[in-house]
Amino acid sequence: MTMTIEPTTDISAEPSTTWPAGEILRDISRGGLAGIVVGLVVAGLGGRIVMRIAALVVFSKNTPPTENGNRIGDITLGGSLGLIVFVGPLAAIFFGVVWVVISPWLPGTGLAKGLVAMPIAVALGAFGLIDGNNPDFLFLRRDPIVVAILIALVASIGPAMALADGWLDRHLPHAESRESSVGTAYLVLTLIGGVLGGMLLGQAVLGQQSKPLGITVLVVGLVTLAWWYQRVHGRRTPSRALTVAGRTAMLFGTIAGFVVLIPEVSGALGLGRI
Repeated sequence: MTMTIEPTTDISAEPSTTWPAGEILRDISRGGLAGIVVGLVVAGLGGRIVMRIAALVVFSKNTPPTENGNRIGDITLGGSLGLIVFVGPLAAIFFGVVWVVISPWLPGTGLAKGLVAMPIAVALGAFGLIDGNNPDFLFLRRDPIVVAILIALVASIGPAMALADGWLDRHLPHAESRESSVGTAYLVLTLIGGVLGGMLLGQAVLGQQSKPLGITVLVVGLVTLAWWYQRVHGRRTPSRALTVAGRTAMLFGTIAGFVVLIPEVSGALGLGRI
């Protein structure tokens, strides 16, 4: 029995008259727009709700105040706007860049694709919320439920990105030519995302905890670029070699991410770094 690898990117529905490079720009723009939606909802509003839940889990109704008089976990207009305005955009760029790079190599479609992305999201993204040296975990009594909630928030990014990306794919217009206004809009979005994403990628590669993320996105990104090159030259499904390379790089990156994350989780729980 021979084993075949099914194509991970379904572009069979593309109109035959579309501009191939424009379709790639559409895919990139779609991932960026999905990142904006998920960044504002999950990282912004979702993060605020998780903070409130964590405070209730640890302190019940007797939440102690901070130095400025606010109580931990209180959902205030100012605090919520702060998360949406400052955290949301950074998360949006982060989510969008990573999704554009890895999504062609995730098996399945729709929610199934998002479920596959959950462990990848945790391995490569949980470092942003879980730091074993962060004194906040000591203040929160190193409660395992709090740590679990934070990990669940990061894991939810996978399904959220898949659903947002799928909805946008059904509604965004195709770029029919280089001269079309739609193609120009996608090109502008791609350039903006490329500059901002490149800056974040550079910081991720240089960071200690974020290094698995940065290296994984860099390596898988090269494979994705090769796939875009094939698409421009007429291929409608990625070659077997690219599919194996993309998935293998994601697998090793995910393993490396967990290797870095596990000691941080252990430190956050007060178990010491292992």
